[in-house]
Amino acid sequence: MFLILLAGHCTSLRGQNFTAERLELLVQLMVDLRGFRRGSVLYLDGTAEPVLSVPVVSRRRSMAVLVVQEPGGWAYLWDAVQRMPVRSVRVAAQQIAGVTR
Repeated sequence: MFLILLAGHCTSLRGQNFTAERLELLVQLMVDLRGFRRGSVLYLDGTAEPVLSVPVVSRRRSMAVLVVQEPGGWAYLWDAVQRMPVRSVRVAAQQIAGVTR
């Protein structure tokens, strides 16, 4: 079970289906990005799916990273066209950390 702690409130995501799964996968990516010394911010809007924002090395923009469902399972999607199956989270983190434009 995945728990979110916000402003002193503890909320369970059990039963939230795809949102909870996407959130867990993005948190795994956040941890791996930290291993490459790259920060990130996770946004969880009240009505939308979670989005990970990763500052680009030039610091002029942030890049959105999503978790999308594909025929073969879940995948990370960034820079609008780059994809990596979630089972390769470390490779995805390495590629995302290397984005410089």
